[in-house]
Amino acid sequence: MDLIIFSSEYKNFREAILDNIPDIFGMMRRISIAIGPICNILNIGFVKVKLVAPVSIIARHGTNDEKIIYEDPNGYETAPIIQTYRTGENGIFTVEVRAKKKHKFINTEIQAAKLICDDLFIILGRCRLMSAVHYASHTDTLTGAPNMSRLVQHCIGLKAAQKLQNFAGLFINLKNYKYVNQSKSPAVGDKGIITFARTVMSMCHEDEMIARLGGDNFFILVRKENRDMFIRQLTPMRIEILMPQMPVFSLTIHCRIGVYDAKPTDTLNEILHCSSIAMNESRMHPGMDVVFFEKRMFETVSHEKEISAMFQEALNRKEFVVYYQPKVSVNEQSLCGCEALVRWNRNGQIISPGEFLPILEKEASVCQLDFYVFHRVCEDIRSWLNMGFDPVRVSSNFSRRHLSNPHLAQDILDIMKEFNIDSKYIEIELTEASDFEDKVAMQKFVNELRSHGISVSIDDFGTGYSTFNALKDLNVNVIKLDKSLLDHIGEEKHHDEVVVKNMVNMINELHLEVVAEGVENSKQLDFLHDAKCSTVQGFIYDKPLSKDEFEQRLSNKSGYKDAL
Repeated sequence: MDLIIFSSEYKNFREAILDNIPDIFGMMRRISIAIGPICNILNIGFVKVKLVAPVSIIARHGTNDEKIIYEDPNGYETAPIIQTYRTGENGIFTVEVRAKKKHKFINTEIQAAKLICDDLFIILGRCRLMSAVHYASHTDTLTGAPNMSRLVQHCIGLKAAQKLQNFAGLFINLKNYKYVNQSKSPAVGDKGIITFARTVMSMCHEDEMIARLGGDNFFILVRKENRDMFIRQLTPMRIEILMPQMPVFSLTIHCRIGVYDAKPTDTLNEILHCSSIAMNESRMHPGMDVVFFEKRMFETVSHEKEISAMFQEALNRKEFVVYYQPKVSVNEQSLCGCEALVRWNRNGQIISPGEFLPILEKEASVCQLDFYVFHRVCEDIRSWLNMGFDPVRVSSNFSRRHLSNPHLAQDILDIMKEFNIDSKYIEIELTEASDFEDKVAMQKFVNELRSHGISVSIDDFGTGYSTFNALKDLNVNVIKLDKSLLDHIGEEKHHDEVVVKNMVNMINELHLEVVAEGVENSKQLDFLHDAKCSTVQGFIYDKPLSKDEFEQRLSNKSGYKDAL
């Protein structure tokens, strides 16, 4: 029998199966329709394909499927031709071909049938590869949840059907989840993320969707009538973690949730943006884990972006001005130090530090500002020395954001060397906080400064739970009591006086200097004198002074004796 494999029938078959179909079952249906004429030519009565494959990105639970591609209505022989192929993920792909009933394949038919088997393996393998690419482009590979790309497509469809306004967006951050990775292991952390995502996926209705945005951040698009139910189940959520060769253990996941109800004009961008703003607002208010978006939040974010955008230009134009707030010896009633404070003079108007410092701290631009201020401090000290003044020690603030800089201490020393400033004139002020993110870096930084004779102070002392750890673990020599500790001095039914008195006593017994900031009235000053607090800073003596005003204080350090 003379077989012409490159016939019009074969050409039609190839054209029919070369479409970009990422669904393997859809492609099998296409092949079933197109393969009939080829089977007639080759006297094939039966074609079956089978795939056995392990768990992979293509099949999260593995594969063990078979499908009859072609079956002659008049029957077929029992003796098969079997072709076996190995897939990329170490699976087995098998094609089984049988002759029409009462027909025995001749050699040329067998060779042609094997070529068709090769075609089926190639085209279905291509289809599986396309399926994997499609899956990877729309799915988070760790959790199997949709990713941002798939969420966008889903919302485009809802928007086109004018249904998007029926949904709410929940921007989710798994609160303090890094501690799961640290206290357990990254593998347990990943398993927790996977379990969380799949639990929420099981909660979603057909048109609702959870998407993983990366790390421990998720976004849920949920019908408005189901919104509160989702929030209740997420705050908190208890899941069971199953790990190989480990007992099952429970993990309670706490979520920060920003909530935004879509409006008819909104797209996914607006829903994501507003819900993320609400979630970030929850970071600013501990204990307030569920925050509903309000318009004022958008205005706040816009203001932050405006400040951030203006900062670099303002720095280059030297719009930031350094002021000095005196520190006064309680016993001597004389100037004994000062703190350098920054003000922003924008077009003749002074912008309060409370408006820009938290914003710059958030994005780490504060590091540039800290060095700008310190440079000016050293420049001013050199100016005073050249004028014949004997300067007092100046404390300059440095954010903990600097701790990622391994050369921080050296960078400070280099500026001091540039202006030939003795270490006795410098104090570096760090903020006491409830969580030293890099304790080792902080200790190394403080020790290096102290080894060069530079004073180091802890600011806002008494406001965080790690207060006493700071005393124990850090080699500082100055402690600044937070202003809030003095707010109720002199009032009845407050225990602040006992707390402050014992704090001061403990600091004195450790042979450290103690400074009380925010002292505003004589009751506070008298109390601090009796408590043996050595130094105070506040409006009772002076507001922050310009460089020229502070020079006058330097010329008369004892000028406070008659001030009260």
